[in-house]
Amino acid sequence: MKKTIIKMFVAVAAITSYFSISNNLQAQTTNPDGSRTRLGVGLSLGVPTKSNVADVVIAPDLRLQHDLGARTSLTLTTGYYGFLGKPEILGERIGSDLIPLKAGAKFFFGDTFYLQPEAGVAFSTKEGYGTPFVWAPSVGYANQKWDIALRYEGFEYENGSNGMVALRAAYSFNLSK
Repeated sequence: MKKTIIKMFVAVAAITSYFSISNNLQAQTTNPDGSRTRLGVGLSLGVPTKSNVADVVIAPDLRLQHDLGARTSLTLTTGYYGFLGKPEILGERIGSDLIPLKAGAKFFFGDTFYLQPEAGVAFSTKEGYGTPFVWAPSVGYANQKWDIALRYEGFEYENGSNGMVALRAAYSFNLSK
């Protein structure tokens, strides 16, 4: 099942890349305000896909975005994933919060809607919880200041996997002035 989801994710990313690159080759333009690099400050609220992990995930993040053209941007994202409502064993909370580091790309269709695949690793905040591979496809809306997205985020550990469905809202600061 995991391999099928990953293959589907890679296929969607490849198809999106093809159409985005072909659009960029036809018209190499910049955004209307001339911006090239942005810093987004965001907050995501998520629900884990496994009920025994937590009740909710609160995830503040920072995202650096560099525009390659009017329809394609590269991203680098980090933050903190706090899993609230974790189960307890003998009075001690089990599980670990995560600090992700992901690289990705935004492929815009139209002026404001986009698809964004991301991949990277997450560092556990507790000893012994490992460093899971993270993959996160998103669909969203962005203008010059605001970015709102719905995403799935998968965490692949050596002995299993987990994930979350999250809604992200962010404000972007133009760094290219």
